Amino acid sequence: MSSQDRMAVARSLHAVKCTEIHQMIIAPNGQILQSNQPNDILFGYDIGHLAGRRMSDVLSIKTVAELNGYIAAPSVCTIIEGLTGTTATGDTLLLRAHVTAWTDADNGIYHALLLSDIDEERDAERVSRVELERANNAIKGARIAIWDFNCVTNTVAVCDLWREILEICSYDSAVIQEAWRARLHPDDEIRLMEGLQRVREGKCHRYEDEYRLRSKDDTHWIWFQSDLAIVERDHDGTVTRISGAMSDITDRKMTEEALRRSVERFRSSFESSAVGMALVGIDGRFLQVNSALCTLLGYSDAALLEMDFQSISHPDDLEHDLAQLDLLKSRKIGSYQMEKRYVRTDGAIMWGLLSVGLVTDDEGRPDHFVSQFVDVTEQHRLNQLKSDFVSTISHELRTPLTSILGSLMLLSSMDDPPFSEQAQRLLYIAQQNGNRLHVLINDLLDFEKFSAGKMRFERSRHRIADLLEDAVLANMASSEKYGVTFNLVSPDFKASCLVDAERFQQVMTNLLSNAAKFSRAGSVIDVGVEERETNSRITVVNQGEPIPESFRDEIFEPFIQVDPTSTRARGGTGLGLAITKQIVEQAGGKIGFDSTQDGRTTFWFSLPCALSTDD
Repeated sequence: MSSQDRMAVARSLHAVKCTEIHQMIIAPNGQILQSNQPNDILFGYDIGHLAGRRMSDVLSIKTVAELNGYIAAPSVCTIIEGLTGTTATGDTLLLRAHVTAWTDADNGIYHALLLSDIDEERDAERVSRVELERANNAIKGARIAIWDFNCVTNTVAVCDLWREILEICSYDSAVIQEAWRARLHPDDEIRLMEGLQRVREGKCHRYEDEYRLRSKDDTHWIWFQSDLAIVERDHDGTVTRISGAMSDITDRKMTEEALRRSVERFRSSFESSAVGMALVGIDGRFLQVNSALCTLLGYSDAALLEMDFQSISHPDDLEHDLAQLDLLKSRKIGSYQMEKRYVRTDGAIMWGLLSVGLVTDDEGRPDHFVSQFVDVTEQHRLNQLKSDFVSTISHELRTPLTSILGSLMLLSSMDDPPFSEQAQRLLYIAQQNGNRLHVLINDLLDFEKFSAGKMRFERSRHRIADLLEDAVLANMASSEKYGVTFNLVSPDFKASCLVDAERFQQVMTNLLSNAAKFSRAGSVIDVGVEERETNSRITVVNQGEPIPESFRDEIFEPFIQVDPTSTRARGGTGLGLAITKQIVEQAGGKIGFDSTQDGRTTFWFSLPCALSTDD
């Protein structure tokens, strides 16, 4: 073997050892002189076990002469397509072989084979095609339009989706560019063209922007997001080709614009509102305040933003406010409203009607509160004046009226000398009107006490049946006056509850007298009790005119009467049901009614069987 041949063989052997390509060298006698590791693995042999075997053990070519016959002189190499190989397990391989031959003067012709598994290549190509198809489908599904601009020829090529989105049918580059440029929004054109020029000049590799194009029917603007980049330069570094992608973002822009308008409307209403408003953090610190709130409290906005609402709240009202906030944060309530006192910067006390709602973040966690403040200090002052006035007048009237009624009763009971019939009639009228005035004064005083929460309850356990019997007996005069009968319906003698007996009788007197007034003459008013798991339910049922639908929502309001003109004939202050509701609710119960079109009306109230944890 010549020195040059030995060097060639050495280089081949070194290449076989160093490369990851499937390689083997065939000696002149057809023996595999050398095989690299990837080649051993390809044919399924242990590393190093393929060298020394016959070429015909793994290839369909049986002899060196047959192998050499594939090489056409004077060439020393060739490519054999579709060469068959056999693995150690007998499986068949479809191979491509790159064959190089050289001659050793002493030993003969050697061959170096670089092998490729055609099946693997085909699988790789198939995978590539599938992945490319997936990418194309994804681009189409995402409605991303692709375009390519040749900087040398100043021509543009666009995909079908690009033409579809812009409603341009032409394939002509000049027409496409002219139509696109003509429909650009004037506010976007200069900026967009400057960005494109910077990329074209190579000053930046990539440019992203959002811009508007007029629709083909000239009715609206279409928003696009564009992303373009350099994809090719010549040997001097000059940009020769730019490619880009664009997608329609009109829906997103409309959503953003709607959100922007919503935020702007909120900001405008927040700032210009005559009602005090604030955004308050979960920790109670003011995040944002409007000028109305600053005016109400006497602080500057900068001063309030350094504070929390706790520091300006009256200490006696803070605990209840914080308890409501805890309920709001735990989603037990959706919002709350309360009247509370605030301490102004000058130390004065301001009454405010506070309304609070919760705002959550994207994950539903409490983020901040929206609060509204209405100054109700004047209303509180007027209510107090009214309360004081009513109380004063009532007390001033009660003392002389009691004396007057006592004198009238004394005169009525005197037999000697007898009064004339006309005088006795005048005494009777005076007594009746005095009694009506006495009831009115008592109702006014009771209503004021209940409204102010100053009425005390002395509760103890009583059998309901006993209390109902006492109530029926005490109101027999009303039943006789209106020609009706009270009927105690099979009372549950075991039923009992915790109740203030005096207030219970006041409730029953109001319900029974009300039922008697509005019942048909000669009808029966049923009174019953039902013991339940946690409370006792008392009912008063009468037959008469149904309660009008328009009146039902106001029936427990003070000074409200169904028909003031007809009610005057029956008497009443319009406070009875309002006082009844106050008594029941402050005793821990509930009250309501049902009225059917046939005139059957049921007033009911419930009382707890045991004290609540708050009592």
